[in-house]
Amino acid sequence: MRLINKTRYAILGMLLDGPSTGYEIKSLMSRSTVYFWRESDSTIYPVLKVLAGEGKVLSQIVYAGKKKKEVFSITETGRAEFNAWLEGSTGSETPRNEFLLKLFFVTDQKEMVRLFRERQELAERTYEEYKKIEERLENLADSPRKATRLKALRYGIAHLALEIEWLKRELQNSFAR
Repeated sequence: MRLINKTRYAILGMLLDGPSTGYEIKSLMSRSTVYFWRESDSTIYPVLKVLAGEGKVLSQIVYAGKKKKEVFSITETGRAEFNAWLEGSTGSETPRNEFLLKLFFVTDQKEMVRLFRERQELAERTYEEYKKIEERLENLADSPRKATRLKALRYGIAHLALEIEWLKRELQNSFAR
């Protein structure tokens, strides 16, 4: 079975809200999906070219003064592919988690405690950041995607709350001396 680069769906999804440049797509992702789906410029632009070649997006050159911008918009073919992906089953995922990788290998007790404390601090900072985003989202006008974006965010909040609780318990019970 051929693996499909899911970046194409992230980009097509971003274009559902309207035409955008590659820079605008990257900027939107850095304010929204970056917490669970990261894409770099080095992947966004080549995938946009592929999607344009396949007829999934249209590319139009526009000028803002002397500055030239390439604006992409999703086509009906692109929308159909996105919807087929959305309606399909979600594949298995192998998340990359550096904390778990280090935890797998660490043997020194002091280093393990440091690792747990560092992870707890990061999780707590991220949790607070998510809560601020949640507050901002709740104050936005209702839109078709507001409810689902809040659900995605709250999924992340719930995971972080569980992780923080586990880290605190492990620090308290496993490493207490």
